[in-house]
Amino acid sequence: MTLGQLASKNRMGLLFMLPSLSLLVVFFLFPLTQVLYMSFQDWNVMGSSTWEGINNYIKALGSGEFWLSLWNTFIYTVIVTPLIFVPAILLAVMLKKTTFRTEVMRVVIFIPFTISFVSASYIWSWIYNDTYGILNFLLSKIDLISRPVNWLGETWRARVMISIMVAWKTLGFSMLIFISGLQSISQEIYEAADIDGASRIQTLFLITIPILRPTIFLALVISIAGSFKAFDQFFIMTNGGPMRTTQTIVMYINKIAFENYDMGTGSAVSVLFLILLLSISYQQIRMGGYTGE
Repeated sequence: MTLGQLASKNRMGLLFMLPSLSLLVVFFLFPLTQVLYMSFQDWNVMGSSTWEGINNYIKALGSGEFWLSLWNTFIYTVIVTPLIFVPAILLAVMLKKTTFRTEVMRVVIFIPFTISFVSASYIWSWIYNDTYGILNFLLSKIDLISRPVNWLGETWRARVMISIMVAWKTLGFSMLIFISGLQSISQEIYEAADIDGASRIQTLFLITIPILRPTIFLALVISIAGSFKAFDQFFIMTNGGPMRTTQTIVMYINKIAFENYDMGTGSAVSVLFLILLLSISYQQIRMGGYTGE
């Protein structure tokens, strides 16, 4: 291939990439640079803005509500991650063989993932409702509770119940990731383990999970990043209550920027949040062995 042909091929490749690159610039790079710029401004929505330097960052880091929201987000992530991952791995192991029955089960488990978080939050708010919710109704019918329980009215109970809803919704996605990883493992490895007399538990922990490590860390990066960005479910089901103990960091950004109209501080919190997410994702990638070392 001549140099001219190679240059022509590269130009054609760039031409095909142009729509995606345009979307990336318009909907990611431009908003990112704008937020970064606004974080150093006393941004006035209706008028001129003034330069604030790092004052917005100092204000954000000095806010107790910022740290409370970050702590709430961290606690939620710690609760919801095992609720998603443990069942997802077990279901993937049970449904990895492709038969008509397993395909039906995969579809049934995956269906909740296709529902938006807004719709799922309203559905589960009805289920958890202490006055007419079906959960209290069923538990009272089998005499497990003597009076209605306010499932979303107490801090830790609300965190757990919302985490259960999120696990129900996202479990199918993680399961499919694990199934694709399991199906890439050579059957000969399992046959050799069977000949050596390995039990199912030994096979799971000594063969399957170690080989599945890259897939697990990929799903973990996606899950933790999604958990830190939680907004819809908490905004709809608890609105941050009781006493802001279920207010996530994204809810705090929304409150500062779009309710209090403090765009500068809201942008500063957004930048800090982005740095935190990138740091966490980088550490997870290093732990997963993707550093290229």
